[in-house]
Amino acid sequence: QHLAQEAVFEFNVLAAKAKLYPFQQGFLTLYPTSDDPALLTYSVVSVNVKKIRVVLFQADLERDYIDSSFSGRSRHQISHDGPKTPEKYIKVGKVVKDYWLEVDVPLDQPTEVKIPIAEALEFPDELIGNVIVWIDWEGSSEYEHISSWIQVTKIAATATGDTDQTFVWVHNLKDGKPVQNASITTYAYATKKKNSEIAQVSDEEGLIHYNKIAADSISFVRKGNDCVFFSIYDAYDGLPQNLALIFNDRGLYKPKETVSIKGWVRRLSKGIGASRPFPQLSSPKGLVLDAKVNDGRYIEFHSTKVTLSENGSFSLQFDLPDNVNLGNGFVTFATADHSFSFTNQFKIQEFRTPEFNSSVSASVDPKITESSTIVTASAKYYAGGALDGAQANWNINAEGSYFSPSGYPGFTFSSSNQPSINSSASLSGRTDADGEHKAKINFFGQSTPPRPVTVTATCNIIDLNNQQISSSTSFVVHPSRLYVGVHLDSTFVIEGQQLPLSVVVSDVEGKPQFNSKIELEIFQLIQKRKSVQRKSVYQKEIIVPEFHADADDDSKPLGHRIEGIVLETGGSFELIAKIRDEKSLLNQASKTFWVSGVVSTPRGPPQVHTQNLELILDKTLYEVDQTAKIFVQPPFTPCQGVWSLYSASFIERHSFTIAENSTHVIEVPILKEYSPVVRISVDVVGSQPPLKGPQELVIPASAHGVASIEISAVRNKLKVISVPESTKVQPGAETSVSITVRDFEDKPVADSEVTLIVVDEAVLSLTGHSIGDPFDTFLSRMSFQSFNPSRADSRGSLFVLSWDQIALEREEVASDGLRSRSRSAGGRGGGRGGGRGGFSSLGKSATKKRKSSSSNESMMMMMDDCDDEDDGDRCCDDDEKTEIAIRSNFNPLAVFSPDAKTDAEGKVTINFKMPDNLTSYRVWTITAKGNLFGRHETSISAQLPLMIRPSAPRFLNFADKAFISVVLQSQTEKELQVKVGFRTNSNLQTQQNHRGFLVNLPPLKRTSLLFPVEAVEVGTARCQWAASSSIGFSDAAEVKFPIWTPCTSEAFATYGEIDDGETKAIIQPVLNPKDKVFAQFGGLEVNLSSTTLSSLTDCFLYLWECSFDMVESAASRALSIVALQDVLKSFNVKKLPSNQRMFEMVQNFLDNLSKWQYPNGGFGYYPGRNSQSRSYVSTFVGFTLSRVIAKAEANGYSVPKDVVSKLLGYFANSYENDLNLDHITTPIIRDQCLIFAAYVQNELGSSAGVEKAARIYRERKNEGLSMESLGWLLQTFHGKDAYKEDSASIVRFLANRVNETAETANFITSFSDAKLASSAQILVLHSDRKTDGILLDALLVTDPKNPLITKIVKGLLAHKKKGKWHNSQENIFILLALDRFFRVLESTPPDFSGKLWLDDLYLGDHSFKGFSTDVAKFFVPMQHVVYSSSSSSDGSSSSSGEGQAPDVRNLVVFKDGNAGRLYYRLGLTYAPRDLKLKAMSNGFVVERTFKSADPKDPDAVQRQPDGSWKIKKNATVSVKLTLSNSSRRYHAALIDKIAGGFEVMNPALSITGPLPKSEEDQQDPFRGGFVGFRCCIWNPRWYEHQNLRDERVEAFASYLYEGVHKYEYFCRATTLGQFHVPPATAEEVYSPEVFGRSESTFIEIVN
Repeated sequence: QHLAQEAVFEFNVLAAKAKLYPFQQGFLTLYPTSDDPALLTYSVVSVNVKKIRVVLFQADLERDYIDSSFSGRSRHQISHDGPKTPEKYIKVGKVVKDYWLEVDVPLDQPTEVKIPIAEALEFPDELIGNVIVWIDWEGSSEYEHISSWIQVTKIAATATGDTDQTFVWVHNLKDGKPVQNASITTYAYATKKKNSEIAQVSDEEGLIHYNKIAADSISFVRKGNDCVFFSIYDAYDGLPQNLALIFNDRGLYKPKETVSIKGWVRRLSKGIGASRPFPQLSSPKGLVLDAKVNDGRYIEFHSTKVTLSENGSFSLQFDLPDNVNLGNGFVTFATADHSFSFTNQFKIQEFRTPEFNSSVSASVDPKITESSTIVTASAKYYAGGALDGAQANWNINAEGSYFSPSGYPGFTFSSSNQPSINSSASLSGRTDADGEHKAKINFFGQSTPPRPVTVTATCNIIDLNNQQISSSTSFVVHPSRLYVGVHLDSTFVIEGQQLPLSVVVSDVEGKPQFNSKIELEIFQLIQKRKSVQRKSVYQKEIIVPEFHADADDDSKPLGHRIEGIVLETGGSFELIAKIRDEKSLLNQASKTFWVSGVVSTPRGPPQVHTQNLELILDKTLYEVDQTAKIFVQPPFTPCQGVWSLYSASFIERHSFTIAENSTHVIEVPILKEYSPVVRISVDVVGSQPPLKGPQELVIPASAHGVASIEISAVRNKLKVISVPESTKVQPGAETSVSITVRDFEDKPVADSEVTLIVVDEAVLSLTGHSIGDPFDTFLSRMSFQSFNPSRADSRGSLFVLSWDQIALEREEVASDGLRSRSRSAGGRGGGRGGGRGGFSSLGKSATKKRKSSSSNESMMMMMDDCDDEDDGDRCCDDDEKTEIAIRSNFNPLAVFSPDAKTDAEGKVTINFKMPDNLTSYRVWTITAKGNLFGRHETSISAQLPLMIRPSAPRFLNFADKAFISVVLQSQTEKELQVKVGFRTNSNLQTQQNHRGFLVNLPPLKRTSLLFPVEAVEVGTARCQWAASSSIGFSDAAEVKFPIWTPCTSEAFATYGEIDDGETKAIIQPVLNPKDKVFAQFGGLEVNLSSTTLSSLTDCFLYLWECSFDMVESAASRALSIVALQDVLKSFNVKKLPSNQRMFEMVQNFLDNLSKWQYPNGGFGYYPGRNSQSRSYVSTFVGFTLSRVIAKAEANGYSVPKDVVSKLLGYFANSYENDLNLDHITTPIIRDQCLIFAAYVQNELGSSAGVEKAARIYRERKNEGLSMESLGWLLQTFHGKDAYKEDSASIVRFLANRVNETAETANFITSFSDAKLASSAQILVLHSDRKTDGILLDALLVTDPKNPLITKIVKGLLAHKKKGKWHNSQENIFILLALDRFFRVLESTPPDFSGKLWLDDLYLGDHSFKGFSTDVAKFFVPMQHVVYSSSSSSDGSSSSSGEGQAPDVRNLVVFKDGNAGRLYYRLGLTYAPRDLKLKAMSNGFVVERTFKSADPKDPDAVQRQPDGSWKIKKNATVSVKLTLSNSSRRYHAALIDKIAGGFEVMNPALSITGPLPKSEEDQQDPFRGGFVGFRCCIWNPRWYEHQNLRDERVEAFASYLYEGVHKYEYFCRATTLGQFHVPPATAEEVYSPEVFGRSESTFIEIVN
């Protein structure tokens, strides 16, 4: 838009607020760098302040510091009553001077003001002492002032300590020379008592050594009148430390498999006597550990105890349950006191074991634009043999990246304005005879400006049986062979000063390139309204001569210095350096910097930090008896130094001197006790080079460095050799592994404990599992470096006087964050690239596809494919049969031998039988004896000359038709004629002409056969294949997989109760489903109980143990005791505190109320009166008092009546004012507070608020109030005739605002708006469960026979997590309601029997006597519901209907006895026979869609006109589920039973490769997730756990808010055939009658 005409506006800008700003406050140390007292000043910055008040206090450091506010330990409280005076804040010292200082400052110009302090020093002649400065200014507020303690000293003290001793080094602050005869005095902070044990003074080296003193102390070092202090805390030696190597056999398991675990434990502790400074390893033999096993949802399913052996080891085996949750399982090993605790993790997944492995590699030469490279994919069977003729699908992705040649820290090698690059290409081909496929990638074009590119080449290999494995490699493509780097000493430059620029030129490997020509150009960046204009201000070509290129040598600056670049104008600038290689390929780097004007902004005195001291060791690893030489290269000379050698504590300590322009070498003889590491700490002090000012000044300086001296621990390493009897064996063969163990001197080691594991390499490849070396675990240098000495330095607060234009600290310019992370390729870009591109292939039969993010690519990719001819597989029938041993034991673990022992010759042989897998096995041997450790690994291959590999689906559904793929492989160099036979059990049906084949198999080749089957019976299918050749080679294999019913399991239930005082029978008719269901599934379920209250112990203990020091928490604790003490004791609950403890807790709360109560009668959030009273807290305390008073007489509580009367006065006089102060202004929330307060007043005996509450109700009506308000109104109006109509109206309204299922009920909250709900949660601690609890309590008071009551109770109990609700407010209000429920409806101890009949069939009974939470469960199988007792046991029925039960069955529930209430649940679970099920909604709405996840082939998944789906073989399919629920649901489960021809892509397995991007990911690049519904911080996933199983995908949520929830996962279509797909279902786990399902469907997978 444009203005219609020119316009002029005036803006009035106010002056800045008048204020003083300190450069630094607190405790400061100044060194008197001059003998002139006038130069000893303290500086502040004035903005428009012209009149300053200065008060100087003279203080004594040792006498006054502890009691001052600067120590942080002062107990003085500052009162803001009365006028502001410095004495309020400064409680120590004496006032020396108090005056007003007038200064002349320009308007709005920050100006430095220097305040002289020398006249306040205690020893002004020596220029030492302590001054406290308090500064105020005209117009400052009550809270605005500046205060600092300034210490002026000439000495310094550096202290280090371990757990036994402390060393103090006293030296001159100016030049670091040692100070002799300095004394030290130590005080305890808490008591201020002097420690008289330290009598030492510093020696000629300035050192004081004394034993450890009490922690939390302060030490003062005094030399004459000069004094400094330090506070040193306890050193942490990290000892004793428990070390453990705990490993499992393979890291990945399926449900029902056995997990084998082995562990060694050692304790690292301090030595004794002379060995005390050195850590010692020992075996904690006999230690008992509790082992607890948890699944992926932290559910414990196994526990046991293990005892450590003489060698400190243990072993453990356990089986995984069939229904275990998938994910990361773990075993926790811990002692009873948890002084020892370690965890071993493993993965639980359902998966197909891969038969081959694949890898992708690229040539190692540097990749440059305008060049090419070859990437090679290789695939081989684990049992041997290459995958020739396998399909290879390539995906090549190029993304912008960053790169910096190694060896040039601080230099920038990239442009600041990097273009986005993102392009991709694809290619399909087949592997050659060696199982390899090669692709050639050509790189064309450059982006502007040039940028490195990371190329990721991923190859997906597909075998003949459709098994797929992905692997990838990445590399960097450089824009040029040369890189230019730029470095600026500072990014801020003063006008007219020279630009501090250095440049380097390097090749891609980091080698410096001299005499290279670069182009330098500088642009001024001028900000326009919508863009930045670039104006060239400098341009020059420069030949870069030979430059210093050793980054480890600090004697010279790195790179070539560019002289003569001076900019005369201020602003923002960009420096660009360009270079071209011999092929004219361009590369460039840029840096943005700023030029400021000549007006300097005032600076404060900079703090002098301790610099880093570089320590250089002459070796990286030392042997015992050698001497380590440590070169000390200080950043300043001359200097004084002290070095300390330590391990578990200090070993020795020495001082040294370094002359000017010199270095120093420390020599440390290496003793055997030092192994594997000792550390050396070095401190040096001196002064920085003189800096120019009014006079030359010497500035104090210090540096500190630490280095580790690593010593070889090879003497502790055992030589282990494990030799298999044969490296190639047949499946199922007996074999052995011989193990030899020798020590460092090559002597045999007897009684060494050996663990042997032989496990399938294919399973290991899925997660990359490996077993660590115990040598690295127990002799890790990190473990032996756990001790860190404590350190304190009086220089920590050191400041130096400042003069204009003096910079005390030289700026260290950090390198670019993205580039400094790595010296090689790294990083990824995003977005779109620019450039040009094309595509071609040299392979004659390759399928070529290409995808680019735009028509302009920054890079071009060319792929060349080498193709082999297909094998001519031929099959024919053959009826001849041959007897062959069948392979059926496919256990991935061949042997787990945890504790074999070597003999006197250090040898042991372990015999075992191989499983039937055709694969390669990893052989791990781990051994330990005492502190000697060793490890070895080798391999064994299990193979046959002729191998048959069935690849059956992992399951089928009833009526599915599938083609089972079988790969026949020859490992011989002869052509074979092979007979193949196939048979199944009765669960599968196959065609007769597909039961036998005759195959001609070329040498070292393989072929694929397809066997059609149909699932005709539910159960376990068994398939056997046998192959026999004409020259005697043979193989046979058996595969088992389940056949499921394709329908969903559904449920219906009804609930009820028989009241106390009734002996009654309930007759429930049950419609006979007859032939509409599968009789072998489901049945009739009956649950009987005498209470709805399950255990409430956890929520009671949650409130009891709540440690928050808040008034609300204290009130909740007291309320929980009052509410539940009697209930829990009625049920004889264990773990309760004693009666005396509970009584004391409540009484202490009551006694403290008078201390916490404010003068206005209210209460605040925290105990004490340090804030203001709060409206909600005050009301909640009143609510607590009302409930305590109701039970005070029965329990003997003493209630302070004055607290109650003052609180009632608070409600009358101050409550609404506090609502305003608490910002409670929203009408619906404010009304809720007023109504709650009226209820509390009514309960406390005052009706003052009742009429006000009634007025609010009649004005707002039901719709204008929150549900919580209505709950309080119901109880407030109860029993008052004037409000009967109001109460009836509320009850009717509540009945229409309830979500009700067959079992549970909950109310719809009034805070539907998100912002309103959030505000309510903060101001009045609102939650939906709290509201349900309040309304339940109200219904129990006003209408105890309301049928909703029991359902609300069940809904609340269903929402508990880990035995409790979300917070203290939810827990207490729900517990109060449940207490009333118990007293009103369940107070009579049960004494009755529940009896059951189905028609005339007696089902059983259960007696309930006394309070109990027991639930009696009965189950009638469906076949007994459908058929009479004379029917066949298998549930079959004849056409005549003989044995058919009546159309209606009568279920009778009889309560025999009057006392107590009987609760019953009658449920029916069933599986419909109809395979075409329509969608159904009974609490959930579920929808499911299928879509191709491959954007290159969107037609791979097509929906047919009849609603079925046709899918291409090997297609990647996106399965999207949508779950909708209109009300809150508890413990929800979403389950999708997949098609038999699908296999879920599980990203937890390494061979899966990257998941495709969902539509949400493509639209929003910031989204991302593990699998399923993608989530981000503002859109969290709705589920808590998921299982990707063989036949189904599951997602679980403990609490599911109303709304629409999405879930997505990916599958591959791996098996040809026709498959029924059961509906996707959702249900409440504990109320399965609340469910929903999608429609079932049908899928055909085709070639």
